Amino acid sequence: MNAKSMLRVMTVMLCLVLVLGMTGCKHKKPAPLNTDVTNKVESTSGDGQPNVDLSKLLFEKGSKYGLQTVMFDFDSSSLRPDAMSTLKDNAEKIKAVPGVIVQVAGHCDERGTQEYNLALGERRALAVRNYLIQLGVSGDRLVTISYGKEFPAVQGNNEAAWAQNRRAEFNAASK
Repeated sequence: MNAKSMLRVMTVMLCLVLVLGMTGCKHKKPAPLNTDVTNKVESTSGDGQPNVDLSKLLFEKGSKYGLQTVMFDFDSSSLRPDAMSTLKDNAEKIKAVPGVIVQVAGHCDERGTQEYNLALGERRALAVRNYLIQLGVSGDRLVTISYGKEFPAVQGNNEAAWAQNRRAEFNAASK
């Protein structure tokens, strides 16, 4: 084969590669945006949660949804004996109200960095979630969130205030 023939063969092969490459790269049209917007208004219970009948959870005076807050020791996500007792009561209340999803929110005191406290708050929320699952609450009814030190229950720079801010609280929403 001479150089001229070789050049022709290479040109034909290059063209074939380009044509085959282009046909394999079809662009799909993007899905049209849903422009059918309904004016459906979702009502809420006023505390950021969808409407749900929480009357069965309102057992304890002064507690949100009747679920008691769990307290933690400094720099710890281990459940204390008093927390375990509280969680046993909370588990029974949660199991008694089907259709309610419970959010476990982990909190910390103001000491420590934001990153550290977010991680500690998450460990606290997960410790509570895992114990509630051991007590028979379905895991798909429990979600966790960490607020770190962002939402203190009590303002103050002393042990009394810090002790009240090291906690896991409960919020509820419907399925």
